[in-house]
Amino acid sequence: MISLAGRRVAARTLAFLLLFCTPACSAHQRVAPRTSDDAPISRAVAPSTPPAPPPSRAEDDDAGDDDGRISTPLAPASARGAKKGTPIQRGRATYYADKFRGRATASGEPYNPRALTAAHRTLPFGALVDVVRRDGRRVRVRINDRGPFKRGRIIDLSRRAAERIGLVEDGVTDVTLELIWKPARRPR
Repeated sequence: MISLAGRRVAARTLAFLLLFCTPACSAHQRVAPRTSDDAPISRAVAPSTPPAPPPSRAEDDDAGDDDGRISTPLAPASARGAKKGTPIQRGRATYYADKFRGRATASGEPYNPRALTAAHRTLPFGALVDVVRRDGRRVRVRINDRGPFKRGRIIDLSRRAAERIGLVEDGVTDVTLELIWKPARRPR
């Protein structure tokens, strides 16, 4: 038989777990991306039916704004040893919505739509990257935020950077990223 003191300890432990551990499980949800597309990200749980096969190339050409293409695995891992001007990644680019003006970026600085900045998932803050469209238009941006978190997109540009390459009219376009400069790695 459990003593009264043992019951109290068990009750306190259970109360602690219920009060402090349960809310923490939902506290670390991924934040919605900062893109011009305000559509919510769907978070799929385990599907009850098998996933549909990927679309054929003919269906892919008819797809809309975000056709599910994933960026090519040229880098950012290969960006570690890349030389200046080396293409490191191909994929789709978009730009920040104006509603994010003044909000803190992942680097801590406020988002300024007039600055030539961008968000990338893995490149270090402060890295300089040329964003090149297929038609040859290019803009040099500094990485100061994380994202985009929508499948197939590799970079989110500030409003000014998007205007320089004509992205504002298109919304989303195919680009190639060329690494220009990245800060040295900090010793651990």
